[in-house]
Amino acid sequence: MKYLCVIYAGHGPAVSDAAENSAIKDACIEEDLALFAAGRLVLASPLQGPQTAVSMRYRNGRAIRSDGPYAETKEWIAGFMVIEAADVEEAVAMLADGALAGLADFEVRPLLDETHSKTGQDRSALFRRG
Repeated sequence: MKYLCVIYAGHGPAVSDAAENSAIKDACIEEDLALFAAGRLVLASPLQGPQTAVSMRYRNGRAIRSDGPYAETKEWIAGFMVIEAADVEEAVAMLADGALAGLADFEVRPLLDETHSKTGQDRSALFRRG
């Protein structure tokens, strides 16, 4: 089963110096490489900071755009991974023992495989490996 792992930054002390920023970046790369080598990483990427975000909301049938983070918060989404694991416990264990342990917080959710109600089509073929 595939799991989306949302990586949150900003939960701990502010990272203000270049050495600390470099350590977190290096841990992310190490985590990605280890999961890839183990055949568990489907996709991963860091994200630019929340100040680059564009939030889209729909009100009264119209799309409304706001630039920058939608809500003021100390935590922000720093990146994501899609990993393969037998179950959520294995996914959590993989992250708990990884290079990012203690440097970032995670939200882990199983990907949902849906079928179109009229055509019977689904997305699963789009995400198969190999």
